[in-house]
Formats: sequence, structure tokens, C-alpha cells
Amino acid sequence: MADPQADLLSIVVVGAHLSGLPLNHELTGPGGSLLRRARTAPDYRLYALPGTTPPKPGLQREPGFAGPGIEVEVWQLPTEAFGRFVAKIPAPLGIGKITLDDGSAVSGFLCEAHALVGAEEITGYGGWRAYLAARLG
Repeated sequence: MADPQADLLSIVVVGAHLSGLPLNHELTGPGGSLLRRARTAPDYRLYALPGTTPPKPGLQREPGFAGPGIEVEVWQLPTEAFGRFVAKIPAPLGIGKITLDDGSAVSGFLCEAHALVGAEEITGYGGWRAYLAARLG
């Protein structure tokens, strides 16, 4: 019997694609489903990217950094939808492997280093949702 999970790929989202945020429909529309909420390993930093619409964060790994870990969501997408989704990701964002606090590595959003020069570091908030709440609150 075929494994129904075989045609699904996981992706970690950290910003505007989180549940209830402006780009979440890009996951739910093609049949994506939320697997779980998670946290990155502690060696990730989060930045507010300037001039993005809707506002987006940039996630970057810094080996040796001991932060709080960043709140993320792990979604599943059908394989063909995953490919179409990834093809539309605008620079300086891209997909790479993100290590979660349980030690697993899942494909997810990372940011090119050049885009973080001068960007506001928001790691201390622990995640994009907390940053937005503080900024709007």
C-alpha cells in the first residue's frame, strides 16, 4: 500500500506565511496543512527586513550563537505545490535546511546575509508574531 505522506514535503515558515498572517494562503490554497509549531535551535538570529510588503523577517544561522530559538511553524505541502511555492520566493529569501530544537533538520526560509546589513535584529522577541505584537501594541 502506498504511503500517503510520500507525496508531501515539509517546510518551515517563520514570518508572513505563519497561520493567520498575510501570506498563509500561499500554503493553504494548494492544500498545505500545519504539522506543528516548533522552535529553531538556539543558533539562529531573526531580523526585520526593511522595505518588504507585506513586512517579512529574515532568518540566519550563526553557529555558536546561544539565543532563545525562534518560533516557527512546520507545514506540509503536496510535492508539486512545494515546487511552485519555492519557485516564487523572492530574493533575498531562499530555502535551506533549518535545525529545530529537537535536532531535526527541515527545509525552510533563510535569508541571504547581504540583506541583513543594517536590518533591525529582533531575535530577542523569540519570533515574528511576538515582534509584530510589540510593534503594533
